[in-house]
Amino acid sequence: MVHVLVACQVLLATVFVVSAYAKLRSRAALRSFAATLGALPGPIRLPVALATAVVEVVAAAGLAVLPWAGLAAGGGLLVAFSAWIAFSLRGGRREPCRCFGASVTPLGPVHLVRNGLLLLVVGVGTVALAFIGGPVTGAGLALAVPAGLVGAVLLIAFDDLAGLFLPVSGST
Repeated sequence: MVHVLVACQVLLATVFVVSAYAKLRSRAALRSFAATLGALPGPIRLPVALATAVVEVVAAAGLAVLPWAGLAAGGGLLVAFSAWIAFSLRGGRREPCRCFGASVTPLGPVHLVRNGLLLLVVGVGTVALAFIGGPVTGAGLALAVPAGLVGAVLLIAFDDLAGLFLPVSGST
C-alpha cells in the first residue's frame, strides 16, 4: 500500500503544482484566472485567485511532508473547485477553465468528472495511508512515481482528451 500512496502523492502534487504554476507564472496569467471568477465581486477576484494558487502550493507541499494534511487540503480544494464549477454551470456561466493555463474550453461537466477522478485519487491515497505497511522499495518507487506522473499528465490534459471523444456542441 505504501507504493499506492506514493503514486497518489505524486499524481496530486504534480496536478496542484502545475495548476499553481499556471496561475502564478505571470501577473497576466493570474489576472486571466481571476477574470474567470465572474460570479465574485470584481475587487476580490484577484485576491481569491492568488489565495487559490497559494493553497494549491500548500496542498502539494503537504502531500510531500504531511500526507494526511496534504490529502485533506487537496480533497478540500477539489470539493471547493467542484462546488464552484457546479455553481457556475447552474448560473449559466461557462468561462473557460484556466485551471492549467490558457484554455478556450468552457466550464462543463467534463471538469466535474476530472475533479471526481482527482477526488477518487485522494480517497485511494487516504485508504493507502490508513493501511500503510512495509518499507518503500526501489522497485516500488520505480513503478509508483512514473504511474503518478502519467496519471497527472492524463488528468491535466483531460479537457483535450475528452474533446477527442465527445461531440463538439454546435457542429453538424
